[in-house]
This record gives sequence, C-alpha cells and structure tokens, in this order.
Amino acid sequence: MIFWPAMGGRRRFRLGALIALCLALCAAAPLAASAAGPAPPRPSDLPCPPGNLLAAATLSDSLDFAGLTRVVADSTVVAEGARWGNSNGLRFETAAGSLTYDLGARMRIASAYVQADANNTFSLQVSDDGKTFREIWRVPDAAASGPGMRSRATMFWDEGARFVRFGEPTGNGSYAVTELQVFCKIPADWPPHLALSPGDAPPAPRPHRLTRRDTDLAKMGLAFLGALLLGWGYILKRRGAPHRHQRLRDVLLLVLGVLGYTGYYNWGHYHFQERIHVYEFFHYYVGAKYFPELGYTGLYECANVAEAEQGFRSRVELRKIRDLTKNELVPAKYVLEDPERYKKGFTRPFTPARWNEFKQDCAYFRDRAGIATWERIVQDNGYNPSPVWNMTGSLLANLGHASKSFIDGFLGWIDPALVLIAFGFIVWAFGWRTACVAAIFFGTNAAALYFWTGGAYLRQDWFAWAVIGICLLKRGKPLLGGAGLAVSTLLRVFPVGFFVAIGLRILWILFRERRIDPTGARIVAGAALAVALLIPASSMVAGGFSAWPMFLKNTAKHAGTPLTNDMGLRTVLSFRWETRQKISYDPKLVDPFHAFKEARRQAFRGILGRPLFVLLVGAYMLLLFRGVRREMEWWVLAAFGFGVIPMCLELTCYYYSFLTAAALLGGKRDEIPIGLLVLSGMSQVVVFATYFYDMRYTLESVVALAFVVWATWVWGGRRSDAGPPPVRSEATSTC
Repeated sequence: MIFWPAMGGRRRFRLGALIALCLALCAAAPLAASAAGPAPPRPSDLPCPPGNLLAAATLSDSLDFAGLTRVVADSTVVAEGARWGNSNGLRFETAAGSLTYDLGARMRIASAYVQADANNTFSLQVSDDGKTFREIWRVPDAAASGPGMRSRATMFWDEGARFVRFGEPTGNGSYAVTELQVFCKIPADWPPHLALSPGDAPPAPRPHRLTRRDTDLAKMGLAFLGALLLGWGYILKRRGAPHRHQRLRDVLLLVLGVLGYTGYYNWGHYHFQERIHVYEFFHYYVGAKYFPELGYTGLYECANVAEAEQGFRSRVELRKIRDLTKNELVPAKYVLEDPERYKKGFTRPFTPARWNEFKQDCAYFRDRAGIATWERIVQDNGYNPSPVWNMTGSLLANLGHASKSFIDGFLGWIDPALVLIAFGFIVWAFGWRTACVAAIFFGTNAAALYFWTGGAYLRQDWFAWAVIGICLLKRGKPLLGGAGLAVSTLLRVFPVGFFVAIGLRILWILFRERRIDPTGARIVAGAALAVALLIPASSMVAGGFSAWPMFLKNTAKHAGTPLTNDMGLRTVLSFRWETRQKISYDPKLVDPFHAFKEARRQAFRGILGRPLFVLLVGAYMLLLFRGVRREMEWWVLAAFGFGVIPMCLELTCYYYSFLTAAALLGGKRDEIPIGLLVLSGMSQVVVFATYFYDMRYTLESVVALAFVVWATWVWGGRRSDAGPPPVRSEATSTC
C-alpha cells in the first residue's frame, strides 16, 4: 500500500469502503451457504436399489386409464407386435392419462424401458416434490417396426428424482402400455429381455345377451317377413280374393307390428344395456338450459373451462375439442389463456350461481359418460336445434339439475311418449294395420337406429308432429294438419319437404282454374298461424329475435360440413372411391377428417356434383308433378315429402325415420308399403356388407333413393281403380 499516503482523503475513503464491502461479502458467503443447507447430492451419489425401481414404488396418482396398474411393472411383456389385453396392461383413455409413482426417496435414474402401442408417443416425466414435473423422455412411436405392442428403451445422463410420471400420450387414440421399467443403473442385459405374459385369462362364462349384431339380424328378418306378408295379401287381392286367410294374415301382421315397434328399443336392451343416451343428452339438455349464455358456439369451450376449474386442467391442456365457429378440431388449451372471457358468455354473461350450476351439470354428464366418451362428446358437432325446439327444451331443462332421477325418471321418457302418441294417431287416422306396417319399418330400418338418438332428449318431437300433421289431414282437419307440419318444420327445417307436393298442387289449381283451392288455403293458413305464434314465443325464451339469424348461420355451417353418416342424393354425388374414408382419414392431423371433408366438398363442386344434382332434382320434381296433377287427397301429397327430402336435402342418417310416411300410402298403392319393408331389410343387408360409415351410408342412400323414385313412379303412373274425380270437385274435398 505504498500509494495509500499519496491519495486524497476522499479517494482513500472510497477505496477503503470498497475493500470493506468485499471483505464483508466474503465473510457472509459461508453464512449464506450454511443458512440454505447443504447442496443436494448429485444423481451419482443418490441411492441405487437393484432392478426396476417401480416394482417397489407406490402408485401415488393416476388419471384416465382402464386396465390393471399392477401388471404394468411386473417384468412381463407380450410378444412384439401382439395386442394388449385387460390382464397384461392398461390403456389411457385420454391424452391426459397418466400414472405417477412415488419411489419413496430421491433416486438416481439411468435408463427406462417401455412396451407400448407402436402408433403412439408417450411422456416420461420426473419430479422432486410431486407437483412440478419435467419431461426427460418423449417415448417415440415405433410404427416403423410394425403395428401392435413394441418395445422402446433409452438411457439418461445425470438424472435423479423421487416421483416418476408416465403417460400423456399422443397418436391414434389406442394408448395401450403393457410394461414400464425404470432403473438407477443400466442393466448388463440391455435392453432387458423379459418373460412373456401368460396372456389374458379366459373370461368367466356368463349368460348370452343380445348384441347389436343379433338385433340387426332379427330386424332384417322381420322386415323381409313383413314384406312377404304384405306381398301375399297383394297377390290375393289381384286374384280377386282379398279376404282369403284374412284372420291369419291379421294375426301375423299384428305380431310383426309389435315385434317391429319394440325392436326399435332393441327389445328392452336399448343401448346394451343403458336406456339413456348420455352423449346426446349432454348436448341437448345443457345446450338448451344454458342457451342464453352459450348460444350455438360456446358449449365445448365453456365445458372445458369448467372442467379445468374442477381440477382437471391437464386434460384440457392436452385434449382436442371442436371449434364450433369453424367446425374444425383444434387443441383445447387456448380456452385456458383467458377463461374469464368464456364466463362472460356468448350472448349474455353467466351469473356466479349459473356458472356453478353449469359446472355441476357438466360434471354429472362427464362422470356418467366416462372420460373416454367425454373426450368424444366435446369433439362432436355441438348444439344445433332451432329456437322453437330450444323454447320447449329450455323450459323443461330448467325445471331441475342434471341428476339420475330427473334425467332417467322424467326427461328420458318424453321421446318414447312422443313416438307412442304418433303411432296412436296413425291408428286413429289409418287403422291398426297401417300402424303395424309403419311400426315394422320404424323399428327395423338400419339408418334410424336407437343407437343414434334413442334414449335422448326431445329428438323425436319433429317425427311426432309430422305424423300428427298428416293424420289430421287424413281426418279432414286441414287447418290443424298444416299447423302440425309447420311445427315439425320449425323444429328441424327439413320437414318443409312435406309441403312441397302440397304447394305444387295449389299452384297447379291456380294455374289451371284461376282460383285458390279452399282446402289448400286452410293448410297454408294453419302453417302460417303456427309460424306467427311460435317464432315470437321462441325468440322471447332464447333472449331475443337475434337467435334466429344465429340459427340460420349455424345451420348453413353444418350444411357445408360433410359427415360420414350423411345420407341423400348429394351424399351419393359427393362420394369418390379414391377419397373414401378408409383412405382420406389421417389420425396424425389435428382434425383427422379434414381431408375427407375437403374431398367431399371438392367432389360436389365438380361437373358430376352440383350440376348433376340440380338436373336430377329437377327430373324428380317433374316425376312428382306427374302424380300431383291427378292426386285429390291432400294427405297423400303431404306424405310424399318422404321422396322430396332425400332428393333435395342431405341429412344425417338418424332422421330417415321420415320414410315411415310411405307406410301410410297402403290405401292408395298397395305396392308402396311392400317396397318400404324391402328397403328396410336391404338397409340391414348393407350394414352387414360394410364397415366404414361413408361407404355404408352412401349405399343406404342409393337404396333409399331407388325406393323413392320407384314409389313416386308407381303413384303417378296409373290411376286408382275408381279413378280420380274431376278437377273442379276438389273445392269440396274435406282432406
């Protein structure tokens, strides 16, 4: 310090202060280290028990799996490429599925081995506190090695932890794992060669129960037997002996009618064995109850925000949901970026009480459906009925919380009651024989199975109102009949097809006679009255008239989204062999059906799509008009909506119960009910001949369209035995 005296006083003070600060910091460093405790041991210094660490670990947490956890770390595997079984592994039911093991203490982790489904990836994560995990291995897929269960192994450098989590898979949805091993020291035999599992234990014998295949076979037989029975009567009538064996034929028809009607409910097996369709019920109960907050696009987003608040945030972070604005599957984690935005609602905000009730209702359906089904529920196509449907659905849904007693004991019986009422009207207007024929078709056709909307919530109201409307026309009540058909149309839009032949007839009379037919005018007046009453009333319940523009926009969105179970002329013209579902479905995409939908849209825009569609619809309308010119009974014109609808509109398969209207035409043309039951039997043949939905429902469409064209030709091609009265007598018709 020879320079110290040469410094000025101020400079000496600053330098001294700096030296003192450095000395103080040096002295404090050991104290700080002592206060923080000893540094954690390096992984190489941690305990290292021999063998698989998970064999002695405790399963501390798990989420969304099916199968046996004890066999996942039992040192046995299945043969490479084999399928997993319930006794030798487990399956994660969602992308958030996981198993978390507590090793009991922090241990070194040097290697890991997994045998899991080849087409999926998995995540191996570790944690010291069991709360915050980090991924140390993204288990790759092994698709290059072939399908089935395939082994993967890896080694780590300088890893240690107390908790090990495995799961959170991605891939094709078959998230199966048969063995998981973690080692603190790399075994000499690496990758390990493990013993083969003895295989699945044979299931305990149990009494045989009806299966879907059994019921489909039975329905096919019933439909063809019904056609043969009607054909027998038709032949006897042509031979001039219509009453021969009448009693026997009546008994057989009654038996087949009862079997057909109960066949819709799979003879008490319903959904084998669940009666309630929880999947459908969620959409229509929750969608209607909270429509003022959710509108048509907020159901899935709000349901996922609610699920995250109930402790399942990881599910939401890792799953896909359908964005109901653009109708595409997207990762759901975006809803967690600003969850309060969704609580503000889409048309009006949730109150705290309504939000809590919404969460409880969603939790009820999520728990009842099971997590695997819940994952599919939030990837469906949302809540889509009209404001008129929403009026009734909302009023009923708000009567109680989602519970087994309310759902199963009350709301779940509405649809069976509506169907029973509809058939009661058929008996009243057409007689029990016609009702039996209608019941055989309703219960045996393959398109509108109980599988789709049976046991759901107000899914048969449109059917009941359409049937009631036709029956009222048959009984000479045109004002009420028109109102009934209008209610059906306001509920589901497509029943507007039941008005097409009526409208053509009114225009034909106006053109030919320069007058308005009074019966036709009363039908139109009844329809107009229903519209005038129900649109304002439904708007009030929905929160305003804006619900109708929202509905029209939502309907246009769905009309432009091809589905694998669509049916109709457009479906047939949009099908291309080279872009069918089997080829275009890609599970690696966020939306696996994206290429399928784009291919369908592109096909319909081509020369064999929309131009041919317009041409064929026009040709059918000319064929229909051929019968309209001479038909005198207005109920017959209404019933021929069963031909207009599949020709002009593309609908999902479960609405094809509208073809039941063809059964009502037996009094006009005996051949048509026979052909209808042949159609029902053939629809089941198509089911047994196909696997992929797009192929199945394209063929179902072809069969249905062939029946429609044939029935319309038969109806319009010749007069009935008595012949129609003169055109001018129509003014006095009571039907």
